[in-house]
Amino acid sequence: MTEEFSWFVSMLPMILIRSGAAIVCGGIIGIERERRGKAAGFRTNTLICLGSAIYVFASDLLFLRMGITNTDPTRIAAQIVTGIGFLGAGTIIQSRGTVTGLTTAATIWVVAGIGVLIGAGFPLLGFLCTLLVMMTLVLLVKIEPKLLGKCRFVTSDILFNTSVGEARGAIASILADYDIDESKVEITKVDQSVSRLRLTYCDKHPSHHRFLPELWRVPGMVEMIKNGADSGIPAGTP
Repeated sequence: MTEEFSWFVSMLPMILIRSGAAIVCGGIIGIERERRGKAAGFRTNTLICLGSAIYVFASDLLFLRMGITNTDPTRIAAQIVTGIGFLGAGTIIQSRGTVTGLTTAATIWVVAGIGVLIGAGFPLLGFLCTLLVMMTLVLLVKIEPKLLGKCRFVTSDILFNTSVGEARGAIASILADYDIDESKVEITKVDQSVSRLRLTYCDKHPSHHRFLPELWRVPGMVEMIKNGADSGIPAGTP
């Protein structure tokens, strides 16, 4: 049994409004994530929000269409929470003893919640929640220095042995994992076997230089010189 065309036409405005609102809300958050180079970007967040909305208003339509009254209509929405949990877990990367991607996972989780709101017939609340999420993602980045204090930048020279084949690739991977600005990284050759990695970073906030212990686990590290003086951190130790 399929829907009649007249019934479809009567439901079309509701479906288009909810779907459109989900696409816009998911897209707004996705653009912010895309600009920051996150794995779950524009299309991912848009599809998550739209998919959540589709599941919820599909549940709503089943009850309206089939007149089922002896079942909890929120069961499908509850399964969305479980499914999004798996998707969010997939964005959390545990690499070299460090966890990254928690903000991306949390964003996916809240975008799914916005989709559920819109699918349930509350697009205005969905837009309000989208605004709150954007304020959290964008404004808190600007407020953070005022709460935690401004960064104190230092420059360190890290010498590594280029004869170790995987050293350069491992360094590039670590810097990419921690979103280190390429403009603050410079690699120059010292001699035939040693290169210098010059890094500028904030040494005041621990979260801004967690990548340093990871660099010391890379094979071929020789020495670290901070502000022209030996940092006292031996190569090969975190």
